[in-house]
Amino acid sequence: MDNVAIREGVRQLFHDFDEDDGRIFTAIEQLAETQGERTYCEALNYLFDKSFSTAQAGHYWREATASLGNPHSNIQSFRAALLDYLRQKTTELSNPRIIGSRDLEDIRRSAVTDGLTRLYNQSYFKQQLQQAVELANREAGQVFSIIIFDLDHFKQFNDRCGHLQGDVVLRKIGDILRNGTGELDLPARYGGEEFTILLPDCNLEDAIQLAEKIRATIDAEDFPGQERLDSQNLTISGGVASFPQQGLNASELIESADRRLYEAKATRNAILPRLDDTRAANRHQFRNIVEIQFDGEDRFSSALSSDISHTGLSLKSAGKPQIGSKVRLRFRYPFWPENLETSGTVRHIGGMQSAGAFKLGIQFDSPQNDFCKTLLPK
Repeated sequence: MDNVAIREGVRQLFHDFDEDDGRIFTAIEQLAETQGERTYCEALNYLFDKSFSTAQAGHYWREATASLGNPHSNIQSFRAALLDYLRQKTTELSNPRIIGSRDLEDIRRSAVTDGLTRLYNQSYFKQQLQQAVELANREAGQVFSIIIFDLDHFKQFNDRCGHLQGDVVLRKIGDILRNGTGELDLPARYGGEEFTILLPDCNLEDAIQLAEKIRATIDAEDFPGQERLDSQNLTISGGVASFPQQGLNASELIESADRRLYEAKATRNAILPRLDDTRAANRHQFRNIVEIQFDGEDRFSSALSSDISHTGLSLKSAGKPQIGSKVRLRFRYPFWPENLETSGTVRHIGGMQSAGAFKLGIQFDSPQNDFCKTLLPK
């Protein structure tokens, strides 16, 4: 196989595998076994748009693979390992022909972005989500949201239109997400046909509105080949979750959004929770005595509610529990229209208020729809 054929063989391998698919390394090494070290030259040229000698390419590939430990994890990890090796383990960087400052920045960017859609990749999304959680836990009152999207019937689209046309769709979805989000928002390709958005300083209702806007844009888009689908229209579904209501850490938020996405996929072309459902949960201003028992205590103390919905309430209390701790709650007549005893989880703690009380946000363990209906004006 001549150099041109090797180059085309390498490029075909990168086309056949997603950029997060570690199997690409096995395929390249198998090609090198039959076609020689030139394979590594073409692979590195494809990854970094840089020319290396045959000896350099093979040496760099093997050294970077060894430093990675698990070389077949994913292509982003390999890029990072190769960059680390070139910068720290060799003196070759003094030669600007090998890798210059602009190329270093390109490699840094490629390590956190998806090559097909040019969105951020899953690893970077999770890293930024964890930082958002840590910031929110340090600064009281922080709110942010995430959205997880999944294209509907995309396997059917690929089967009937081909993977090349599927790639065209994925690139277009990337454009729609970039154009439909703000400067501080972080849209990412989560994997396959799944996408995510991290929305700083965004509450649940605003996040649902954005998700609906993106859903409607994709619903109205004329994707070439979509007429071959049974539905004749390519659509997307999504699940939304917000900190701290739906989760106090990254895993809980992803699980919550993914659960709502799974529910939305039952009907498809849908976003859950629905905006009407969220607005129905708007809190009622209701200032009355609530009896609260903190985890580990054997008695109830009095607190003052400020608002309540079927999913939870806010109240002022002299006690300051840990976020995530369990509480028991008692609502007693005549302060409330009827008696209720329930349990909940502390999701938010505000700073000390007047008279030495803390403002607590508590999520009920089970929705109190019937009880909240008694609070509505007759």
